[in-house]
Amino acid sequence: MKKSIILGALVLIAPVAIVAPVSAATKVCTPTQAIEEGPYYLSSTPTRSDVTDGQEGKALTLTFTVVDLACKPIKNARVDIWYANAQGVYSGVANQGDDLGARVNSGNFLRGTQFTNSKGVVTFKGIYPGWYPARTIHIHEKIWVGGKQVLTTQTYFTDKQNAAAMATAPYNKRGAQRVTNATDMVLTRGGTDLNKALMKLNGSKASFTFVVNRA
Repeated sequence: MKKSIILGALVLIAPVAIVAPVSAATKVCTPTQAIEEGPYYLSSTPTRSDVTDGQEGKALTLTFTVVDLACKPIKNARVDIWYANAQGVYSGVANQGDDLGARVNSGNFLRGTQFTNSKGVVTFKGIYPGWYPARTIHIHEKIWVGGKQVLTTQTYFTDKQNAAAMATAPYNKRGAQRVTNATDMVLTRGGTDLNKALMKLNGSKASFTFVVNRA
């Protein structure tokens, strides 16, 4: 009789280590730098999205996003903007002797305020800012959260972008821009990091994200 030899397979079962999932690192956003208010702010800014008021210039849609230090969008944040027209003039103010950025005039052109949507976004319709002798081209902004003012700042464009816009009508009637980003008195004396204050410009659309402390 033939004997069948059955070899049993020895199976070694190694203990399974249970590894707890690694929690994702908390996302943190760096606060937007504060930059001085300047002399031409008006608290009576109208609530509206179109700030053009018939001003001639390169059409520009401005989109601003407001987020907190955890990079989460803030709903109902108030965003104020104001800036100079193609002739370098601000609306509603008189010259204060410090530059030529104002004249005796009325109106609210290129001034507006809005409240952010659920994504923390507001959009304004306006024109590309103009320059005036003491400053490079810029846009002023103020932000409130829960009725508390949390940021006053300014945003900018590159010298190349400014030069391209200033070469077109009606900006070119005033000649070349006198002050560039490198020689702007606010940027140089305030130690501002220009790269962190530049608008993202794509054709006729510009955008910027503000990071604020909502506490």
